Amino acid sequence: MSQTMTTTSLSVPLPLDMTTEDPVPSTSRATHKFYEPIILYEALIDAVKHTAKPPAPEPNINIEDPKQVFCAFVNKLSHVCDKERGGNTVTSFVVLKDQHNPARAHFVFAANRQTVSELGVTAAYVKSLLQKINMAPDEEVNQHNVRSSLLYHILRFNRPRVSFYLRNLRSQAATCLESCQLTDTEEDDLIAEELNKILVCPSIGSNENDLPVDYLRQSETMIQLLVRMEKTPAGAAIKTRAMEERMPGVTSMECWPKLFHTMSRILAYLQSVKFLLRAKREWPSLFQDPAVDFLSSSRQMVKPARQKSQRADEIIGRMTRKAKNIEIFRRFVEALQMFDLDARIQHGFRKDSFKPVAHAEVIVLNWLLKPGEVAPDKFFNDWAYIGSGKPTCKLCVHYFREHRSNVEHRRSHGNFYPSWRIPDVFPHQGQKAIEQKQLMVDRVLEQVRKDTFDLVRKKASPSMKEADSNTLTARMTLNEYWSVRGSQDDDFDDIASRLGGVSLNS
Repeated sequence: MSQTMTTTSLSVPLPLDMTTEDPVPSTSRATHKFYEPIILYEALIDAVKHTAKPPAPEPNINIEDPKQVFCAFVNKLSHVCDKERGGNTVTSFVVLKDQHNPARAHFVFAANRQTVSELGVTAAYVKSLLQKINMAPDEEVNQHNVRSSLLYHILRFNRPRVSFYLRNLRSQAATCLESCQLTDTEEDDLIAEELNKILVCPSIGSNENDLPVDYLRQSETMIQLLVRMEKTPAGAAIKTRAMEERMPGVTSMECWPKLFHTMSRILAYLQSVKFLLRAKREWPSLFQDPAVDFLSSSRQMVKPARQKSQRADEIIGRMTRKAKNIEIFRRFVEALQMFDLDARIQHGFRKDSFKPVAHAEVIVLNWLLKPGEVAPDKFFNDWAYIGSGKPTCKLCVHYFREHRSNVEHRRSHGNFYPSWRIPDVFPHQGQKAIEQKQLMVDRVLEQVRKDTFDLVRKKASPSMKEADSNTLTARMTLNEYWSVRGSQDDDFDDIASRLGGVSLNS
């Protein structure tokens, strides 16, 4: 593992894992063996997603616990690098000890799907951000100016995403205002007054073609407005309404989670600034001439295509030879055909968004340690942690657990992304690396199969029910952390992850 950034003769930064080799290919049979259970599991969840409960919030951060503060810092640093919607720029960081100078911090990051040039731009932004934090005075009297400077730097880089939030905030405020006018209670009047403050603000700055100065002014205005609103009874009421059980198809209920989600997203940038400054007070050495490097995103993978049957009962027959499991599953599948389960499976394979990529946190772990390797001394303060700008998905959790290297990750929201894969292996890494990849493929696949059978056993088999009077029906309540997503895009499921933060007053 190299500890210095690779550069060309023109000093253009290149990934630490740079190679011109093509990956060692997987056989078509192996690819389908891996993705059939994943697509099946996605279809099962998708067929009953209308009964899913909202995810639980991330736990509050104990700011008296140094490790929790450090992990929050790494997550926040990752968050302020995720500048575009859609999942491509989801970023993960690890903070290591520099190989030649253990007192020096070495930041290494990866992103889901970025070119080398784009990763280089992010690396330059991060280097500049860390330098700005290092130069920030510690005196409390100057903190407002410091926060503003850092916030502007972050907002400039994140303009594509923030501009979208600013536009959404206005449209969602208008929708919720209409809802208030329909019921017209005293609480509605309080909320309407605050929503009107959003709507009367000039919209200039929220569109991509607006001048940068107008964008920054608009962003600052809205952040200040939302900070004040958050402290009012109306702000508390909006939060309460957003967290209530949602009724799909009822606009008056659906608008509040959307509005609160966007408000939380905008305020998250200010919260990230506070954590960055908190980390500087706790660990000044993190920001004293740190090294910043990046890893390659995974290569484009050929989309899996399958000539064999894509029916649920046929797939399950290829997943297990146990007659009891097959019979339980087929009875459950029959009940779910009213929700077009087989059609959902076929769509899962064919949809345009099914383009598997290795997620950023898995890229970092795969580069850093071999399966089963435990090396806390590589990490800053011996804290073996890989942070992420978003809660960890279900398949990444399986990967970390089955990697068995004791590296921790951000708490999972339980989302299941079928367009996921294990990082590539290249010829120069040798036969051992090929075998280790296959080991991880087998371990993750076993966990997906177990998830599928566990779900079906608990929900479909009368003899195996726990505390559920429904048998062999499609009225299935998912585990409160489970939902399914085609990509790591923004959605309501991530609202709760924003509620688990902490407001720092200093």
